[in-house]
Amino acid sequence: MALQRCKWLVPSNSKKPLEEYTRDEILWVLRTQLEGDHRHETHFYGVRHKYLPSLRDIDHLSEMEIADFLDTCKKSVAVYNLRGPNCFGQVLHNYIHRRWFHPYQSEIKCQLFIYKFITPRDVPLEFSPSQTTINSIVSLNSAICAENLGLHILQPLFQALLIIADSEYYHKEDSKTVGRDPVFLVRTGIEDGLSAPSTFESIADNIDGHTGESRSAIKTTLETAIDFVISLEAREAAAFGLQPDPVAAWEPSARNVSRECKEILGDELLMGPSSKFVDIEKHPEWTGSGEDYDSRIMADFKRLSYMHC
Repeated sequence: MALQRCKWLVPSNSKKPLEEYTRDEILWVLRTQLEGDHRHETHFYGVRHKYLPSLRDIDHLSEMEIADFLDTCKKSVAVYNLRGPNCFGQVLHNYIHRRWFHPYQSEIKCQLFIYKFITPRDVPLEFSPSQTTINSIVSLNSAICAENLGLHILQPLFQALLIIADSEYYHKEDSKTVGRDPVFLVRTGIEDGLSAPSTFESIADNIDGHTGESRSAIKTTLETAIDFVISLEAREAAAFGLQPDPVAAWEPSARNVSRECKEILGDELLMGPSSKFVDIEKHPEWTGSGEDYDSRIMADFKRLSYMHC
């Protein structure tokens, strides 16, 4: 039965049965399965399952289910999606995922990912978020962080930064061009746990305007905002290592993963993280479950989302 559960992961054009796969090929199978699971989970919680807190009732987050708690942890930044139709959220997700993710190499254990989508309700009707609205979103972000602290690992960066993406600027661009759209990148003023302050000096040439007396919110492009967060992720990882530690986080699951293809691997105890499973020189082309989810299933979701856009 364990071997049967792995057979569907073999590429449809493969002429070799799974029973003849080498150890390296089995590790590729396992990594691609994890990539597919990760793509499914990030899409589900980013687009299909929406967290909809109210800006009018920030002090009461009773609507935050345990799934939203878990999805908030291990994320680097909240993306507040204002008045977003289904196609807007889908395109944002595709763009951000593809800019952040490196096939076979990204750390994806425990739903580690760059963003948590939050779609607030009761947003004032205004063409561009005012300073009052931005302040309300910062307060909401602080309340969400307070709810999560002590339960699971909450990334310090998540408390320090947030992104506001307003669909008022969206004109049905696809994920190849939506990076040019404006967003607001906001420093919350909470720097606890960071290796250094999160200043905007490195992207000064890409700022289209400031808001607030402290110039804590800037208008820039989605591409600049996401690349800025990615650079801070790398800075914090270099200073403190990834949190949670991908090696330590792998250990409880190692035996479970090895049993999936026990007939091939024998009694070997796989040591993670899965980002070390695949030799990219032997597998220069991205294939498998993660690639299939990205290229085929995401295309289907995109078509469906545009039907209600």
